[in-house]
Amino acid sequence: FDILFVRWFGRATHLPSGFTARRLPKVGFLHEDNPDAFGFLDPNNVIRGIHLIPSFQQGTTEELLGPSFVRRESNDNQDWNFYNVNIFVDHDMFMRFRGGGIGHKGS
Repeated sequence: FDILFVRWFGRATHLPSGFTARRLPKVGFLHEDNPDAFGFLDPNNVIRGIHLIPSFQQGTTEELLGPSFVRRESNDNQDWNFYNVNIFVDHDMFMRFRGGGIGHKGS
């Protein structure tokens, strides 16, 4: 019987995102005091992975989680405050859905 131990993210709805804002959506780890911060999943319920990019501009913090086995020792007990959610696989997929690229239908 396999299980996954998960540290959940929350959406950063207070930060602008989307095509109009010209910003990728952002997520961040939930604070360790939040009862939904950690959980368990059956691996068969995982649909796919995503590509998260650390939001370097927002920096790191030690406030979300104290020293823990959940992160690598080399991270000095710090987490990125936010991560950008890469909503497109690559530029071809972006242009396919956004339109306007050579060889892609306009929207």
